[in-house]
Amino acid sequence: MSLEEKVEAILYASENPLSIADIATVLSENKDEVMKALKALIKDYRKRPTSLDIVRNGIRYKMQLKNEFSDLVTPVSKREISNLELRILGFVAANPQCMRGDIVQHFGDRGRAPLEGLVHRKFLSARKYRNTELYSVTREFYRYFNINKSELESKVKNSEEAENVE
Repeated sequence: MSLEEKVEAILYASENPLSIADIATVLSENKDEVMKALKALIKDYRKRPTSLDIVRNGIRYKMQLKNEFSDLVTPVSKREISNLELRILGFVAANPQCMRGDIVQHFGDRGRAPLEGLVHRKFLSARKYRNTELYSVTREFYRYFNINKSELESKVKNSEEAENVE
């Protein structure tokens, strides 16, 4: 089997984005050769009709479904994040350094377990503050949702401006 096929298999099987060094280590191959194979693979995916894409996020790469196919697969795919977890993430993203009490007030007691799960999965960070915790989104949040901090701040600002107009 070719190096391209091996790189493709590694990207397909990995839950997390991988760097060239990660892939080279797994395959016991030279990083330059892995990079060449990855570039050829990306070029091949872009020129043929396929529902998959290899995307770059910083120095890491991931194979994923193209956005236009998301609605199509929703009925048969497993949700990684529940609606309540998404709403909590959105709340914290829009209100950085919010307190546990703010989240409980907004979502009730049913928000406590998902909040702890989001911290455990490293989407949120919790920092002790007096007798409570302050929550913020993490690098894992930005990586998972493929958004950077300035894009998020811009979306929050636009959303707040839209609410003020209404």
